[in-house]
Amino acid sequence: MTAKMHSYLLALSFTFLFGGLVTPAISDDGRPLLNKDLFSIGAGISSNSIDDDDLDEDDEIGFQFFVAYDLIEVSLMEGVNSSIELGLMDYGYKRDSTGVWGTYTVDGMISGDLGWLARAGFDIGDDSGLMVGAGLGYIVDERTELRFEYVARDEGDSLQFNYLYHL
Repeated sequence: MTAKMHSYLLALSFTFLFGGLVTPAISDDGRPLLNKDLFSIGAGISSNSIDDDDLDEDDEIGFQFFVAYDLIEVSLMEGVNSSIELGLMDYGYKRDSTGVWGTYTVDGMISGDLGWLARAGFDIGDDSGLMVGAGLGYIVDERTELRFEYVARDEGDSLQFNYLYHL
């Protein structure tokens, strides 16, 4: 099995495992610890560039799979939503260039179906370290959102187009 194929299988497993398709753990009072209705799954493509002049790498097209869990109990201010997102990204470079990431994400509405989002977290893998990003979201319907984001990591940046489906 090639490294790329291994990455694809890992991404699918990761998405199904954390996407609420497994039986949730039960708390002491009999309620689930996680509400499956607060999960979302997503996928996207990205244009990635590395900031290291020592590496002879051109910009590459990559992809990612991710899951999100809405934190309805966390309210920073009126109209701002919070979530935790976990993902697996393949940056598209010839060398092994996959990474697992996790971010705290906030979002809100600008006008109509157009919204904003911002994220901060960590990437573990090919580009380990801090990651931050910001972008725009468009609500297609009550379950579907399209996102356009710029994400900066320690060694590389990416311009992303993501699809998010609320379960």
